[in-house]
Amino acid sequence: MSERSARVELVVASFDDPIVTGLLAEARPRADASVIGQAIGPAVVPRPRSGAAPYGGHVPDAGVVFVVARRADVPDGPVGCAGLRRIADDTAEVERLYVRPPYRGQGLSRLLLAGVEDLARRRGFAVVRLAAADLRVAGLYVSRGYVRIAPFGRRPSPSVCFEKALPAIGRPSR
Repeated sequence: MSERSARVELVVASFDDPIVTGLLAEARPRADASVIGQAIGPAVVPRPRSGAAPYGGHVPDAGVVFVVARRADVPDGPVGCAGLRRIADDTAEVERLYVRPPYRGQGLSRLLLAGVEDLARRRGFAVVRLAAADLRVAGLYVSRGYVRIAPFGRRPSPSVCFEKALPAIGRPSR
């Protein structure tokens, strides 16, 4: 089986699932010095000291849910994730889109983005927003139908943000 044809499974996980915390720790190797780790395979699951905030000072929000990508041919864990956070009644934010370095360039970011958009739609959101941490990925967002918007929330004015209207799914009749 070639790397490109490996079957990818998307699963939903909570913000505190060890699979998610391991990916987030790997994505932020220079996390706050207050974080100590517990090794599990190639990833590190952060475990804050009492009163310390993991993820470089950011306390994970219990309202964030993640879509995690797993491949059957990767025995050492997940290959990427993307988070979804509610920011208004009909609007959600896509955050922490991450693919482990050995698996980049295989379309997993696009797959994760589609998966988290589908999750948002199934949860009743009409719009998803995101902030591009790296402008090299802006092309991915535009190719998925995102349009550039002014910074939202507490983002500083130089932030590059995007938004996408989600097509409605069939609603059950009452």
